[in-house]
Amino acid sequence: MILKRGELGAKVREIQYQLEQLGYNIGRFGMPFDQNLETIVKAFQEEMELPTDGVIGDATHLKIKQAVAALKNSTSVNQNSPKSQQFPIPNELGDFINGNWQQWQVICTKKLNARSGPGFNYNIDMSFPTGTVLILHPEYHFPIKFDQVGKPWLVVSYQGGAFFVRANQRFIEPVV
Repeated sequence: MILKRGELGAKVREIQYQLEQLGYNIGRFGMPFDQNLETIVKAFQEEMELPTDGVIGDATHLKIKQAVAALKNSTSVNQNSPKSQQFPIPNELGDFINGNWQQWQVICTKKLNARSGPGFNYNIDMSFPTGTVLILHPEYHFPIKFDQVGKPWLVVSYQGGAFFVRANQRFIEPVV
């Protein structure tokens, strides 16, 4: 297997999903193998002490599969107890760092912009009016993604798509 920048399709999506499971901020699933994914692959390769070329060859693919398998083995030990959800509490800046809550409601007075990635530099794909209930996107294991300046964004699902909204108490609140 060889995947590199410019490619797209099911194999790229599979790699994106696996890297997201490992905690990497891949952005939106299903996007082409772009510069962002190449940078993430290089970071993974460096962490695994592989040549850092940003290309997913056989060695990198094997290491990704091994890392995901190791992660699944370590988490399956703790799955005998029900998954506890801790109610998200904003920090002193109003940011939600823990996004593991199933439903969130838009509370801002104007519409909340939903973007194609975590950060204001991404395009606005749609806007949600006040009162809209959003749910976590089921494919993302880490629902909070941080932008380039360290601000948290929540990955939500709406009509099957993944959207990023600013995870701050001025805009959203957990639904009890």
